Amino acid sequence: MENLGIEMSTPSTEEFDMDRNGSPTHVNVELVDGGGKPSYRLYKMRWWVLATLSVLNFSNAMAWICFAAITNFTAAYYHVTADDVNWLSLIYLVVAVPVGFVTGWVLDTFGIRTGMLIGSWTNLLGIILRYLSTLPAVPEDGRFAVVMCGQGLAAFAQPFLLFAPTKLAAVWFPENQRAIANTLGSMANPLGILVSFLVSSAIVSKPSDLPTMLWVYIIPAAVACAMCTLGVHRSTPPTPPTASAAGDHESFYSGMKKCVRNVPFMILLVTFGGGYAIFNALSTFMEQIVCPIGYNDDFAGLVGGMMIAFGLVGAIIAGLIVDRTQAFTPVTKICFTLAVLSIIGMALFTHFDNLGIPVAIFAVGFGLFGFAMFPIALELGVECTYPVAEGTSSSLLQISGQFQGIILILIGQFLAQPLNTMDAPVQQCIPINTTTVGTLAPITLADNVTSATSTTERYQYSPIYIQDMSVPLYVYGGYAIVICLILVLAFRTTYRRIEAEQATNNT
Repeated sequence: MENLGIEMSTPSTEEFDMDRNGSPTHVNVELVDGGGKPSYRLYKMRWWVLATLSVLNFSNAMAWICFAAITNFTAAYYHVTADDVNWLSLIYLVVAVPVGFVTGWVLDTFGIRTGMLIGSWTNLLGIILRYLSTLPAVPEDGRFAVVMCGQGLAAFAQPFLLFAPTKLAAVWFPENQRAIANTLGSMANPLGILVSFLVSSAIVSKPSDLPTMLWVYIIPAAVACAMCTLGVHRSTPPTPPTASAAGDHESFYSGMKKCVRNVPFMILLVTFGGGYAIFNALSTFMEQIVCPIGYNDDFAGLVGGMMIAFGLVGAIIAGLIVDRTQAFTPVTKICFTLAVLSIIGMALFTHFDNLGIPVAIFAVGFGLFGFAMFPIALELGVECTYPVAEGTSSSLLQISGQFQGIILILIGQFLAQPLNTMDAPVQQCIPINTTTVGTLAPITLADNVTSATSTTERYQYSPIYIQDMSVPLYVYGGYAIVICLILVLAFRTTYRRIEAEQATNNT
């Protein structure tokens, strides 16, 4: 035990069975100090496990969103449409829905380590396969299929990594560190999105730069896979940190049934999932939102980066506040309301040309409050469903977000209108032939007189239309208002896990 780094210990006796990972399941744990009260242990190893999961989520998120800030160059490189490029992001959401149910079962049955190993290796193999799509040996008309397969494999990994922080916080951390541990593990995902926005925009200035970007993204995936394979040896600590970690939990299927019958959880399922879905849609369409109003890929990367950077700050602050106050519900409602107001402001200002500063400010507000709510809502899901296993409630909440994200992105693609030069001569999506400015003809990539590819004829019969995303943004704003009202007015719950721990400690 010494090599795990025991931070706190008291005399104890314990009995446990071993799971399939060689980790104790804590079927029967008796921990007593001199006064007969339960006592538990903390291990420094918990920070390494958390750091490893964070790096894995960081790498996977970079792969997910890396094409969103360079949609036009990706379309040109693979000779596909902007809608096709959007599917490189959307496939993560599609795959996450069925795989998410498997993930919840794996995390609750085989433990965190098994889930992390599955996620780390499929993530690495998928990211390598994406790079292979750029090799000369791959036929030009087959490259997009190869990169989509690689993206699909990385998408398969996402639920095993993204759904794990709530479970990890519950089995490795004490009650006064769970919210911040969940925050650090969960917010590694948006941190990866932030870096991806910036790195993609910095590396790719023309279609031929895409192979370099895909090669660079292999590095963090390889590092994270090595950290997990070589450094994480167990799913749980030898001695649990809390009474809830030591206790028994519902099986995955039994827990899922209880979640569905739990009214507060179902309200949280719909509202949290809706907010998460709106973020996924905005991240996917960010370049297509700002370029018609006069801003280029660099600004799209900056807006996305600022949204996430401030969101990380908000999430850490909210996590620290909730760890001290246990005010899960008030913090969630306040943050959700302020995030929705920011979405509305962002939607209104993207209707006007050259108003990038207000758009950036409202994007920052959405990130600051939206990300602050994310890990707190996951912890709130555990509190209102206990003793359902943490992996079950967390998986269902995030599956809801992924499923609603698919719907919102498809709605966005359907409602987006082709942009013409009469409507937006200030557009910065692509350089266009100046002879077409002021006409009613839709702008397509065929108008790009500086295209780095040699196949401009291809776009004459397969045009890539530049789109106006104003209508989808109004729809997202309206949906955000509805789910916010439902959360604020209808959601009420008791904190079952906290009450159970207090009862155990007072026995």
